[in-house]
Amino acid sequence: MHTTSKSSPVSSTSSSGSSSRRQRLVRVVAATLALGASLSVIPDLPSFPGLPSLSAGTAAAAPDDPTPEPLDTWAWCGVHPDDPTAAVAARSMADAAGIDATFGPCNVPTPDYTPAFTANRYVSPELYRRLVDINAAAGIKTVVYDARLWSPNAVVRADAVQFWSPVFEHIAAWDLGDEFDPSGSEWPLLIQRWNLVLADVTPVSGIRPFTNHLSSATDEALADLTGTEQLLSFASYAGDLGASIARSHASEATLMCGVNVFDHHVFFTNPDKIRADMAALRSAGCDQFLIFGGQRVYGSNAFGVASLVDSDGAPTAWAPAVQEGSGRSSFTGVGPARLLESRLDAGSSTVDGLQMAVGRRGAGSVTAVDVVGRAGVPSAVAAVSLNITAVDPVRDGFITAYPCGAVQPNAAQLNYSRRVTLSTAVLVEPGDDGRVCVFTLSDIDLVIDVNGYMPLGAAFEAVLPARLLETRAEEWLTTVDGRDSGVGTRGAGTITELQVAGRAGVPSTVNAVVLSVTVTNTRTAGFVTVFPCGGATPTSSNLNFASGATMTNAVVTSTDASGKVCLYTMSAVDMVVDLGGYLPVAAPISTAPPVRVLDSRAGPGLSTIDGLQFAIGARASDTVTTLPIGGRGGIPSDAGAVVLDVTVTDAERSGFVTVFPCGTARPTASHLNFAARQTLSNMVVADLAADGTVCLYAMAGTHLVVDVLSYLP
Repeated sequence: MHTTSKSSPVSSTSSSGSSSRRQRLVRVVAATLALGASLSVIPDLPSFPGLPSLSAGTAAAAPDDPTPEPLDTWAWCGVHPDDPTAAVAARSMADAAGIDATFGPCNVPTPDYTPAFTANRYVSPELYRRLVDINAAAGIKTVVYDARLWSPNAVVRADAVQFWSPVFEHIAAWDLGDEFDPSGSEWPLLIQRWNLVLADVTPVSGIRPFTNHLSSATDEALADLTGTEQLLSFASYAGDLGASIARSHASEATLMCGVNVFDHHVFFTNPDKIRADMAALRSAGCDQFLIFGGQRVYGSNAFGVASLVDSDGAPTAWAPAVQEGSGRSSFTGVGPARLLESRLDAGSSTVDGLQMAVGRRGAGSVTAVDVVGRAGVPSAVAAVSLNITAVDPVRDGFITAYPCGAVQPNAAQLNYSRRVTLSTAVLVEPGDDGRVCVFTLSDIDLVIDVNGYMPLGAAFEAVLPARLLETRAEEWLTTVDGRDSGVGTRGAGTITELQVAGRAGVPSTVNAVVLSVTVTNTRTAGFVTVFPCGGATPTSSNLNFASGATMTNAVVTSTDASGKVCLYTMSAVDMVVDLGGYLPVAAPISTAPPVRVLDSRAGPGLSTIDGLQFAIGARASDTVTTLPIGGRGGIPSDAGAVVLDVTVTDAERSGFVTVFPCGTARPTASHLNFAARQTLSNMVVADLAADGTVCLYAMAGTHLVVDVLSYLP
């Protein structure tokens, strides 16, 4: 517990307070949530002289994208059209697992089943036609099996083509059967079917034949099946999973590699193994994935009661692992939606009227916030992304959020000053009762919003806050392991190297880390920039502060090869850094150096990554600025979401900024609240519109500066 006799705006973390308990999370970037648009801001901070600039004409080069493009992923077992949960299951596979196409339902084969003579392995064309419609409604395609397509009778083939012609656009391939043995008697039948479909059906439909091969049959397939190099599919669940085969064919074929997502025979799986298998196959040269899974196999419990979905059609913990393994984000956005509003006269309500106008939170109090089952958050999640706002504190203090039922961690996610309204992003696991507990040191009003959740099975590892850096020398202030403790004030213009990997449970190699960076005892106004050591200091900032202020901001950053991050500070400060979590190496997120995409100011030494959206002038009160992001600075044109650092400076009066996808209604919430003449930054996770834009609403006139920290596929 925190003590008030030696209280500080920045809380201390003892080694006993930084538990090694970790929760499985989806995504590091669920960083900033929407704040209440009606929040009052107390204009008592002095103005800030400037922000880091980017010299005109010397804009930083667009970063290389370290994140591979998402790979198409097909699921072997599609839903059965007669299943009451079929539509729900198809939607779950599309949304939670990132499935692009499914095969038909896997029926129980008869004992005489062979690849060429399928017995009841496949359903009728009429059932397949219904499956195509179900899948299409979920946004995915279907791999269709219809024996009429390779009938020796041309009229039968023509009738089949006519039957399917209304839905050609929703069909991924014509399935000819799977696992033909090149040394067996049925291989010539496969060649005959293949050639018939390729010559007579594909030219009309634009859809190619498909078959999945034994791992031993890839050479024969390339030799005997014309055009197989356009999509060579094979599966091997033992040994190196077919990686050596993929490497041998990577230069001559587009490869679809099998991944097991069933417990069957001697093969067992889990989210970590799924991601690891997909990462290994991608590294070997695989271009697409074929998931042996989806709906439960063969309509029975032979391979378990679930795969990507359960018997109710809901996604399992294996679904987000497949989505991440294919290179997509599994973070699920909701809202932004208000969960708690303590103010009696806020003028706005919570999403469902619950926990509304509950009154100011007293000093030293703990508020339990109901999270699961509200605003679209499921009853079982690994973690939620919250934005917590402290409104009108009576004195300096801090906030700590943690799972209800757990021991309150000896750390803080938000440090606030007297009569200054501030907010922070928090990734936290709800307790067993579905609630998150929020401790406040000082008397405040409290506003809490949710903007997403992390499904079970995702890659991101979150930790209860663990202190990695503490510059102050007081004996009761220390780090999780005693390292980097009491190292002294950071001088103006200095860079501090901080080892992250190998501490507080972080592996020796990671993709990225989530940090909470706090400055206190600031001598003059300035900023802090966080970046991987060994590279040039980025021309952007993660935290802007005024003289005498204590401020905190969340940071997502990659580390250098040795697991270190560097922190540049413009002016002398004391600094505290807490670890919030990390992303494994294979996690799908880009953490390239930040790039500036908007700077409304004009002047020497100022610019953006490409000179666009520069010197456009202060944003007027009650206006919306459309900001193109996709396709700029190395960010793909089809990026799904971006992690932004949004800064306001030289504001004419108190106000707020709301970030939202262009083309959608502006939510009645905000991401950044500011006072007159204040310079303030906050990290924002923003969905992009289909055209790659994001919109920023400014309540009061202000200059805006926006940097992209990372992006999600």
